[in-house]
Amino acid sequence: MPIPNTNKKVTWSRSTPNDGLLFDQEYTSLYANDLSLQSQVENLQSQIDSLNILLSQTNIPLGAIIEFDFPNIPSLFMVANGQAISRTAYSSLWNLVHRTVISIVPGTDRIQSTSHGLSAGQLVKFSFTGGGITSNVPYFVINPTANDFQISLTKGGAAIDLTATQTGVLLTHIQYGFGDGSTTYNVPDRRGIFARGAGQHFSRAKAAGGNYDGGGIGQEIQDRFQSHRHSVTGISADLIHPDGYSGAGTSQIGQNVIYVLDPISDGPSGAPRIGTETSPASTAVQYVVRVI
Repeated sequence: MPIPNTNKKVTWSRSTPNDGLLFDQEYTSLYANDLSLQSQVENLQSQIDSLNILLSQTNIPLGAIIEFDFPNIPSLFMVANGQAISRTAYSSLWNLVHRTVISIVPGTDRIQSTSHGLSAGQLVKFSFTGGGITSNVPYFVINPTANDFQISLTKGGAAIDLTATQTGVLLTHIQYGFGDGSTTYNVPDRRGIFARGAGQHFSRAKAAGGNYDGGGIGQEIQDRFQSHRHSVTGISADLIHPDGYSGAGTSQIGQNVIYVLDPISDGPSGAPRIGTETSPASTAVQYVVRVI
């Protein structure tokens, strides 16, 4: 925006009349210039603020998922709700999450994909079905080389017997989807689920069965709780055993199913909260994924 008054209104000299109107005219021009400069400075500050926001967003890697709990989603992000987005408009992210399968060699059970960059134990899924592969089923990568690899249904397990060649697309992150199969793909859906660190913990052990293990990146695990048994006391064998057995031995008590009912308070721990899933205390957040 140019300054509105680039020249003086009056050329002052020793003979210029001492006229208040002339001073007022000159001061009015100077005031207009000040207002214009103020507007330009404010506009420049707004641009600087926008640039700072953009720079802060670009510090977040492409494909990163972060919490953002407001409706005005930043321009480089989209809500991680499984929505389908364009493979062309968001090609950088698409190139990050997919690879092209050139062929499959049945004799060696190896899948050929040039410079795939996959690592052993990584989970992938395919867009096609046939030759021993089922679409959208997660497989673990095993025995990778620069341009090919094998797959297994378990981490480090036996290679799947591949019986026919195939071509198509694979996803390097199984939380993404193939979209319509040609022009779109799906971002991850983080609604209603908890995130957990992938891989096995170095030192913290479970009650049994080794250290805590979150599985491969993107692996989906259903809600569950630790297996256990309930001890029962105060049941009379004479009362529930139809044949009147009440002596010592190995006979099971009763012939009908004994149900353990809903939990009740033990007193100091308070009333148990029950529901349709096992979950810790939580607060709902919105996740967004950087797509540009």
